[in-house]
Amino acid sequence: MSDTATSDDAAPKAGPGWHWIWAFHLVVVAVAGGVLWSVSYPDGDLYLLGAFGCTSVLVGCFWLGWTISVARTTGRRRGWFLAGPVVGVLTLALLCTGAPFKMRWAASRGAFAAVVAGHPIPPPGSEWEGFIVPRRLGLYSITEAGWVPGGAVFYEAHGGLYGAGFAYLPGGPTAELDTVELYWPQFKHLGGSWYRWIGNL
Repeated sequence: MSDTATSDDAAPKAGPGWHWIWAFHLVVVAVAGGVLWSVSYPDGDLYLLGAFGCTSVLVGCFWLGWTISVARTTGRRRGWFLAGPVVGVLTLALLCTGAPFKMRWAASRGAFAAVVAGHPIPPPGSEWEGFIVPRRLGLYSITEAGWVPGGAVFYEAHGGLYGAGFAYLPGGPTAELDTVELYWPQFKHLGGSWYRWIGNL
């Protein structure tokens, strides 16, 4: 009888239930998705990035503590604990390649192109002229848009302190666009006649 008791006491204890495991990894995926979404804006969304970045640190600390606790309690390592680090590595890889912005812009480019299609390009020296656009273009929220010398500019709602957005410039950016309206922007080519712009002081 004493042998039976000893055998039972030595048996490893059960690990956490699968509902907790699934719930935790859903949180991991949601936080990773939030981080990726926050950097898919023309200039990123620092508030979202900060919120999800801090949350990811908390989730990482929880994962580490939970891993140690389960290993000590059950006396074995659990393979499903690798899922969290794998999601983390994939998230970092996507961030390093700029994939979140590239994919979101690729899904939205057609909506922007439809707005400028068939409109004559304003020549150099022409006045800035605002025009009405849908509030949503593709996966982006647009606050305003305007025809400018050489093309058109779009202001994205999450443009930050000095603004950011997209520009349609078939002839490329010119010095005429270095004005207070765009806060002396920096342009990055997105392919074709499209650019991303970020305002600066």
